[in-house]
Amino acid sequence: MRLKAFISTYLLFLLVLFSFIGIISGYMTVSQINMLREKSLREFRTISAILARDIQLVYGSSAGLFGADISEAVKSFVNVYAEYYRQYGIEITLTESPSNDPPDDTSTAEISFIQREREHFIHITGASRSASRFFLLDYYSNITVSVLDIRDTQRVFLIFSVMFSVIAAFGLYFILSRVFKPLDIVAGASRKIADGDYGERIHVEGVNEIASMAMDFNRMADRIERQIHQLEEEAISKQQFIDNFAHEIRTPLTSIYGYAEYIQRTPFDADEIIESTQFIMTEANHMKKIANSLLELATLRNYKPVTGEILISGLFDEVTRALTKALRESKVQLVCINEADVIEGQEDLIKSLLLNLCQNAINSCAPNEGIIYLEAKKNNVKTELSVSDNGRGISDEEIARVTEPFYRVDKARSREHGGAGLGLTLCEQIAEAHGAKMTIESVFGSGAKVTITFTNP
Repeated sequence: MRLKAFISTYLLFLLVLFSFIGIISGYMTVSQINMLREKSLREFRTISAILARDIQLVYGSSAGLFGADISEAVKSFVNVYAEYYRQYGIEITLTESPSNDPPDDTSTAEISFIQREREHFIHITGASRSASRFFLLDYYSNITVSVLDIRDTQRVFLIFSVMFSVIAAFGLYFILSRVFKPLDIVAGASRKIADGDYGERIHVEGVNEIASMAMDFNRMADRIERQIHQLEEEAISKQQFIDNFAHEIRTPLTSIYGYAEYIQRTPFDADEIIESTQFIMTEANHMKKIANSLLELATLRNYKPVTGEILISGLFDEVTRALTKALRESKVQLVCINEADVIEGQEDLIKSLLLNLCQNAINSCAPNEGIIYLEAKKNNVKTELSVSDNGRGISDEEIARVTEPFYRVDKARSREHGGAGLGLTLCEQIAEAHGAKMTIESVFGSGAKVTITFTNP
C-alpha cells in the first residue's frame, strides 16, 4: 500500500510540477518574443521614417540630375544606413516599387520569423512613400542571442524541475514512511494477535490520530485477550466438569452393575438379596441426587427469583428443624444468631442455600466438638447471612476451587455422606440469582465461614 500511495502521489506531484513549469516557461517565452517583436517593429518604423525623410531630401535637392543619378544617390545613403545598422545585428534593404503603384495598405507591415542555418531573425517588410514614389523596406533583426537565452532559460527550468523532482521523491518517500510506520506497526501487531500472541500491544507516542488509533487498537486487543482467556478458562472448566461428572457417575454405575450381575449369577437367600438391593438403591439414590443437583443448576443459570420479604427468624427455625436429624447423628451443635428482621428473596431458594452450607459445615466438624453458627446481620443497607464452623477448614489453594462442580475438599469423607461436590456450586448460583455475593473465608484446621451479602435491604 505504501508503494501504491508513493507512486500515485508522486505522479500527481510530477503532473502539477511540470504543468506549472510548462505554463511559466511558455508565458515567459511568449513575453520575450512579444518584446522582440515590439522592439523590432519600433526599429522598423524608425528606420522607415528616417529613410523616407532622407529620400525626400535627396529628391528635393537633386534638380538637374538624371533619374539614374538620383537612384544611385539613394542607394548610396541607404548603403550607409545598412552598414551602420549591421553592427547592431540589423540588415535592411530598400527597393523601389517597379510599377510605382501604391500598395493596398501602406500602414501595415508583415512580420515573420526566419532561420538561416543556425541564426534566427525577425523579418519585417513594409511599404513607405517618399517624393511621390513607393518603396519596399525589408528589415532583418538577428535575434539568435535572445533565442539562445530563451532556450537556456527553458533548459534551466527543466534541470531545476528534474532536480526538484528527485529531491521531492526522497522527501515524499520519507514522509510516507513516517506516515505508514504506525500502520506497519498496527499491521504487525494484528498479525501477531492473529497468530495467537494476544499480549501484543502498540506503542505510539503523541496525541495525533495515529496515537488515538493505537490506543483504540490496544483497548480492542485487551478486550480480545480477556475474552480469549475467558473462553480458555470456560473450556477448561467445561472439560473439568465433564471429567469430574464421568468420574462421579462411574462409581455408582460400576457398583450397580456389579451387584446386579452378582445377584443374577449367584443363588442368594432373602437376607442377602435385601442387602444387595439395598446397595443398588443407595447408589441409585446417589445418582438421583446428582441429577437433581444438575437440573437445579441448569434451572438457576438464567432464573429470575420471585422475591418477597422473608422473616429471618422463621427461616432459621425451618433450617434448624430440617437439620435436626443430621445434627443429632453427627453430634454437632447449631447456634442461630439473628440481628436482622427480614430479607428480600425467594424463600425456598434461600432455605436451600442455608441448608447446603450448614450440611457442608456438619460434614466438616468433628463429632461432639463441632459448633456451627448461623448468623444474620444488618450492615448499613446490606444484609449478611453467614454460616461458620470450627471444623477442619479449607486450604488457601482450595478456596478458589470449592465452588467448581464435583470438587471435594475431602473426597473420601464427602462420598461417605452422599455428597457429589455440587453443594457450594448451587449456593453460588442461588446467590448470583439474587444479586448477592458469596465469599468464603477459612484457616486450614480452624474452621471456615461462608458469607452471603445481599445488596437489597
